[in-house]
Amino acid sequence: MRQVQSTPRIFLWNLDLLLLDRRGGANAFGRPDHVLACAADLFVGAGDGRQGSELMNILFVDQFSEPGGGQRCLIDLLAGIERRGCAARVMAPGAGKLLQWSRANGISTHQLPMAQYRNGSKTVRDAIRYAVDIPRVAAAIHGVVHRHAIDVVYVNGPRVLPATVGLSCPIMFHAHSVVAGAPRQVVQWSLQRTNATVMAASGFVARDHRDARVIYSGVADLQCGPRSFGARPARIGILGRIAPEKGHLDFIRASEIIGGQAAFLIYGDTLFSDSTYYRAVRAAAANTPVQFCGWTDDVSAALRQLDILAVPSGPAEAAPRVIMEALSAGTPVVAYRSGGIPELIEHGRTGELTDPDAASLARGILALIAAPDRMARLSRSGREEWSQRFRVEMFRDNVWNLIDR
Repeated sequence: MRQVQSTPRIFLWNLDLLLLDRRGGANAFGRPDHVLACAADLFVGAGDGRQGSELMNILFVDQFSEPGGGQRCLIDLLAGIERRGCAARVMAPGAGKLLQWSRANGISTHQLPMAQYRNGSKTVRDAIRYAVDIPRVAAAIHGVVHRHAIDVVYVNGPRVLPATVGLSCPIMFHAHSVVAGAPRQVVQWSLQRTNATVMAASGFVARDHRDARVIYSGVADLQCGPRSFGARPARIGILGRIAPEKGHLDFIRASEIIGGQAAFLIYGDTLFSDSTYYRAVRAAAANTPVQFCGWTDDVSAALRQLDILAVPSGPAEAAPRVIMEALSAGTPVVAYRSGGIPELIEHGRTGELTDPDAASLARGILALIAAPDRMARLSRSGREEWSQRFRVEMFRDNVWNLIDR
């Protein structure tokens, strides 16, 4: 992540032990020894009297601890981190599942003293609270970095980024979304001040960041076994956080157009979104065939229940993780041609893309319901696409390669 002078390329994979004369500085290869060891999976022996190997210390900071897509990405990255020759610490507000999972897996956690802010537009009061929060958040992050000799800070969301200004260690910013208005200016200022490396969730997100590296998320194998279509009334679902940008009202309007030809299921909850929209969704669904199934952590089981996953997301959608999960599970996808979604779905081959309105969504769903063979083909092609592009192992490897760059 740091800029270093050009040095001859030296390959380390035939080494079993890397011996260095001291710790804490650049070595003959022009890189810190523990960074080299982390990338090459080597045991580090240093000549300064220390016992055993020393791990690369990474602090992962998130603006949420509840399990949205970005937080689930982070959990995927943290799984098996010690095998990479690295030690992790996680810092987040609240007491959500990100912190619970980290502690259950032996990862040290720290409380981030940041108020909970809803997604979407902010009020003047929110802006004032944020301005008061940031100095306190910065002090907490800087304290953890200095007390625990952190080598890299991984920022998993834009709100925390200004609090990393002034740190001497490298910063990596994982951009999961497009930020607009005044918050965008704050993000750009922070990136300039920290010289952070930017990892973008899609090319759509990367457009806002100079020199950003696009790394798509990855998901585990959610193979649901052989899929068959057409033997029962189709079950159409939408899965994830209930928020305006996710398009639940369009999903309900599409269900009214389609009527009794299918069953409609909503898996999800508000999480860090305002409950006003959730109430509007409930009211709109009152006289429709839509069933609310609540939040589920078992995505594989939910996708197994569905014949078609609908993704009617708004124009700012970055790269919905649920699409990758559906591809892995072999569940056909009908999605809006919005934001970064066309980067994930090839229309007609791995899924169906429609214009961003409820009538187009309904037509796309009806066309698939009428063609079970086509659904089966999309299911198989989706599985192949997941295997080639969206496996969780690929995501981890790409991120670690970027950290070591």
